[in-house]
Amino acid sequence: MNKNKKSLFSFRKSDQDVSDTPCSDRREFLSKSGKLALGASAVIVGGGLFSPNSFAAKKIGADANETLLKLARDIYPHDTLEDKYYVQVMSPMAESAEKDPELFKLLVDGVKLLDNTSVEKYAVSFTQIETEQERVAVLKILEPTPFFQKIKGALMMGIYNNPEIWPLFGFGGSAWEKGGYINRGYDAVDWL
Repeated sequence: MNKNKKSLFSFRKSDQDVSDTPCSDRREFLSKSGKLALGASAVIVGGGLFSPNSFAAKKIGADANETLLKLARDIYPHDTLEDKYYVQVMSPMAESAEKDPELFKLLVDGVKLLDNTSVEKYAVSFTQIETEQERVAVLKILEPTPFFQKIKGALMMGIYNNPEIWPLFGFGGSAWEKGGYINRGYDAVDWL
C-alpha cells in the first residue's frame, strides 16, 4: 500500500489535533457495529449450522455441527447478532454438503483439523476453548486451508449482503434507486 495514501477505515482526523490518529482495529469495529442491534439476543437454531433432523447433521454429529456454528461466529464476530443469521448464511452450504460428497468431506475433515489443532494448542476441543483470543489463535493456523476459506467466503457474502441485517449495522443500503446519497445522509458522514 502506498504510504502517502490513507485508508478511510484506518485513520481519522482529530478535531483538536491535525495529526492522524489510528482508529479501532477490526474486532473493535465489528464489535461496536454489532452493538447497534437493539434488543438482539442469542438464539440458537438447532444447536448448529445443519438442521438437527437432516441427514448431514446426523452424519456429521452434534459436536461437529456445534463446532461449525462456533467457527462461523468467530470468523465474523458480532456478539449481538443472533445465531439465526449465521445459520441462514451457512444453510445453503449445509444443503449442498448433503448432496456433494467432496464438500461434506471438506467440512468433516475441516472440523477434525480444527479440533485436533485446538487439542494440540490448548488440550481441549475448539468449542471448549473459553476465550475468543485463544480461538482466534487456532483459526490463524487454519486460515490458509480450503476449509477455512470456504467458510469465510460464504460468511462474508452472506452476512454483509443480507438486507435484513443492514439496519443492525447502521447501513441504509443502496441509494441509487432513491436518487443517490445527496440529501440522504451523505452530508451527515462525520468520519471523512
